Amino acid sequence: MKPWERVVFGLIALTVLAAIGVKLHELDMPVARFVRSFNIDGLNRLGDLVALPGQGVVVAGAFILIALIGWRHQRNQLGPMAVSRAGLIEWVRTWWPQRDQLTDIGVRGLLAQLSIAGAIQILKHLIGRPRPRFAHGDELVLGPSMDSGLDSFPSGHAANAFGAATVLAWFFPAVRVPLFLVAGLVAVSRVLRGSHFPTDVWAGAVLGVVIGSMAAVGVKRWPNDALPDLLRTYVPVAVSTFAILWVLLHPAPAWSHEIISLGVGIALVLAGGLVRGLAWTYLEGEDKGPLRIFGHLLLVVGVAVGCAPWWAAALLVVVLAPLGLAGLHLERAPAPTSVHPWGTMPVWRREALAVGAALAVLAALRSAQGLIPIG
Repeated sequence: MKPWERVVFGLIALTVLAAIGVKLHELDMPVARFVRSFNIDGLNRLGDLVALPGQGVVVAGAFILIALIGWRHQRNQLGPMAVSRAGLIEWVRTWWPQRDQLTDIGVRGLLAQLSIAGAIQILKHLIGRPRPRFAHGDELVLGPSMDSGLDSFPSGHAANAFGAATVLAWFFPAVRVPLFLVAGLVAVSRVLRGSHFPTDVWAGAVLGVVIGSMAAVGVKRWPNDALPDLLRTYVPVAVSTFAILWVLLHPAPAWSHEIISLGVGIALVLAGGLVRGLAWTYLEGEDKGPLRIFGHLLLVVGVAVGCAPWWAAALLVVVLAPLGLAGLHLERAPAPTSVHPWGTMPVWRREALAVGAALAVLAALRSAQGLIPIG
């Protein structure tokens, strides 16, 4: 990603995330009132248990333990140094460049947690937002405060959980989906527990991902190594997640609007499958890449248009632009020699399955619209 692309798409991403925060604020008090309508001890205890991966002490302790295990392994590798000033200096000099991966994970994770803790405490007391149990109206009362209960924004648990997930996902990308699912459960538990508003956990998640990625990659490498991945993957996922939540928490619109958006969404999904099928059938090598990317984007946008409000679908279109641009510029590696069972399937059968899956997701989200009445 070129420097000007990072700047432009970065500013667009910030604008989109801020717009989501503004729209999410509409759900703050309805969700708080909905949570107040029930008080079940078992559910509260479950929420406290789920929130443990977001406790700062728990997360920091886990990273310290990881660092100590890596340090012990590294110490055995480096061997004993002479007990002298020169030997100590040599050990310190060689320790970090030859560090074990576990040491690296532990140190960077602990650095992320310390940075998150500092940023969260500053923002909490500078903004001074009342927690849901202290908020009794739709007015947004803000102001610097050191009082207990006026420290709702942003959520420290959500920031800690997403920061830890980001660091671990950088080193173990194969398990990043379950890592972020756990972080998402921590954020949801804080809302259901009545400790935070939806916008609190949203801001905490964004802050945790940004600081966690900086700690994992390094501040100098972050613009080139981490920011493009955030723009291409994490921001679209964040917008998609918000759109799904919006669908679940809002009743279906008027039938005329619903049928129009549903029809346009289905048309886009079918067009996406057709474009992908044409690319696979009539193009060769790298020529099929851009058309396949375009067809894939049509599938995603079609589901969004068919379910979400028009502005949520528009946000998704905007944040998918870097992903489409990456697909056009990507240098593709040679095809692997081993043949995957999916690759042996006829082209049109594969595309029919892809289109069918997209339509199934669209139907499931439509049927779930307004499932949780919080209005």
